[in-house]
Amino acid sequence: MFFIIPVGVDYRTQRVPLVTFVLIGINTLIYLISWLVFLAGGPIAEIKLVMALGLTPARVEFHTLFTSLFVHTGFFHLLGNMIYLFLFGSCVEDILGRWKFVLFYLAGGLAADFVHILVALVSGAGDIPMIGASGAISACIGGFVLLLSKASINFRWFFWLIFRVWTGEFWLPAWLVISFWFFKDLFSAGLSIASASADEGVAFGAHVGGFLAGLGIIGLRRLAGHKEDEKRTQSLPARRVAAAPRRPRVVAVTRADMFIYDNGTQLGPLTPGQVQEMLSEGTVSREAFYWQEGMTEWRNVGELLRE
Repeated sequence: MFFIIPVGVDYRTQRVPLVTFVLIGINTLIYLISWLVFLAGGPIAEIKLVMALGLTPARVEFHTLFTSLFVHTGFFHLLGNMIYLFLFGSCVEDILGRWKFVLFYLAGGLAADFVHILVALVSGAGDIPMIGASGAISACIGGFVLLLSKASINFRWFFWLIFRVWTGEFWLPAWLVISFWFFKDLFSAGLSIASASADEGVAFGAHVGGFLAGLGIIGLRRLAGHKEDEKRTQSLPARRVAAAPRRPRVVAVTRADMFIYDNGTQLGPLTPGQVQEMLSEGTVSREAFYWQEGMTEWRNVGELLRE
């Protein structure tokens, strides 16, 4: 068995993503409630819950435009969506601010709903209820690619064969990965319309609608002169959005336990004296970061300067 999952992005938020955590909590709570409903009343009770909270394009009720964004009936459905919500939603929340992010998330979810309704009615799936946060999360992804166009996404891969597991990781530019996701969903949504049938039970129209909404909202903010988004990303300690330093593999040394990350290059292990010498000679910039055993995160090398 082989699978790949995104596990990180190289943007460090500067405040706790409170709204994102609340959204994850609400989604998880409703999933647990649906699970208890299933245990108490069986599949029929769970279906009734989905019909009551899910968005049925042929019979739209106002409350389902919002409740459908928080309902999941499968653990992996919930887990996958929450991973993407945390990775991309927390970054967008950090840049926009909490209350603006709430409005952004709901607006993206509504846009996803309306596009899904259109696609579902055309493809003959109007009687099938839609549930899941993926439309609103797609808006977060669309906003992310404009706000952090130079960012990269960290992926972990796993290969499982009988009793042995191989793992590894790699980084890819966010714009490349997100473009692939979008055009794949766009093609699938078009295929659903062309074939006039539901496609694998996945609301590709909602993905496309949410993504375009997120892209459009951030684009309009920039056209309207909102420069604080760009300033927010430029104020990061790294002063640029590029591959962030990863925790180095520490080797068994005595005093040479410092590592330097400068402009995409990792140096070390080094002694404190060597680092000071490199700083004085200018071979390491003052924008670099350092890390040594016992630290929980990389810090600016400027702290080590002897003025």
